[in-house]
This record gives sequence, C-alpha cells and structure tokens, in this order.
Amino acid sequence: METLVWGTISTKAILEEGKRKAYELFVNPKKRSRDIAYIIAIAKQKGIPVTFCSKETMNEMAPNNGGVILKTETRIFPSLSHETKLNGLCVYISGVEDPYNLGSIARTLYAAGASLMIIQERDWSNATSTLLRSSAGAWERLNIVTICQDEQLIEVAEAQNRDICSAARDDQAKSLFDCSLDRDVLLCIGGAMRGLSSRILNASTEHYYIPYGREFRNALDSVSATSVFSFYWMNQHIDTIE
Repeated sequence: METLVWGTISTKAILEEGKRKAYELFVNPKKRSRDIAYIIAIAKQKGIPVTFCSKETMNEMAPNNGGVILKTETRIFPSLSHETKLNGLCVYISGVEDPYNLGSIARTLYAAGASLMIIQERDWSNATSTLLRSSAGAWERLNIVTICQDEQLIEVAEAQNRDICSAARDDQAKSLFDCSLDRDVLLCIGGAMRGLSSRILNASTEHYYIPYGREFRNALDSVSATSVFSFYWMNQHIDTIE
C-alpha cells in the first residue's frame, strides 16, 4: 500500500532510516534550502526518481507540503515476539489513539534514548503524516512493535525474565522520585482516561506514581507522564544509552 508523506523533517527521516521503500520524490523547484538539497541528494543516491512539479500540482497532492512530497510504502510494524529484545528503556503505551499525542510520545521516547515503543495493533496508515510531523520524524526513527492483547506483552516479558513496571497511582504505588529504575526496564503507561488494564497492573512487580508539587487529584496526560518517566530514566542511565 502506498502513501504520501510531506515536509522536510518527515521526508528526511524516512529516507535516512530506510525502513520502508520509497517510490518517488516530488519537489517544488522554486523551494530552495539546504534540507531540500540534502533530501534530493539522498533520493538520487538511493536510486529514487526525483520529479520537479509546480506549486499548484504539489498543493493538489498535499497542501502545506513544504516543497517536498515523498511517495512511499506504508510502514508495517512487526508484532512483539519472543525474538524482540526488551533491552534498555522499553515502553508500552496503552489507550492512546490520538495521532498528535502518540506522535509527541514517540518524539519524547526517542529523545530520551528509549529502545522500543510498544503500541496496540491498529492501522495507522491514514495518520502517517500527522504522526511524522507531530513526532518531528521520531515516529520513523524509533523502533516500534505492536501487540493484539496485553497477555502477549506479559508472556514475552516472562519469557525474557523482564519485570513489568507500571505508571499507576494506587495503594501499591511508590513515588517515582524515591526509586531507581533499572537500565533494562519495561514500563507501561496508560491513557489518562482509562489507564492500564487490570491484567497489566496485576502482572507488574512495581507501581510508580509521579509526585506533584501541590494538591491535585487529576492524572497527567500520557504525553506529560511519558516525558517525566523517560527523562527520569535517562538521567540515571545516560552514559549507557546506545
């Protein structure tokens, strides 16, 4: 299945990572920048046809395209399996369906040095451009796998002797800032509305909550919670991030 991606950051990420096949690069010749020149050079190096089009033609294909549009295949994410290495910071994001939020989470995890993002299986092809733009290209650069059911994650974690840690605010939870996170950690974060499933919470060896600076009874949104957890982990293990 083919899809169109536009904008210099998104296009550059796809061409640099090479995780999907690219068929053709469309460029507005009146748009000139170092980024566009670099993108054209990568495309030619990889043998991808470069077609110069008018602004009008480009806008018909994709408004606000920034002068570059890439025709590429849809990225298919592999399913989490026993061969998936749960090393470093691996984060399961549950219940986040808004592509802007999910893109922001991918951006945060990539910047913090996470090894893997795990999401629920879904067809994201219609939201590819939004995910790429909101993640500043990190959606393409980050390793992502999917699961159909929470039991799949629990089974793989048990097989690899990897403890599950969950972001939760319950009677079992410890303050995150009083704890040290392992370098190899499987962290689960749920959406602000539904949180994590009871299956994940029951399978978790540790529950962590983020302490607040004042009395506030509402949960942080998933993007904010991911930022706190991932950069807290990074601060403890920055010298070991690959």
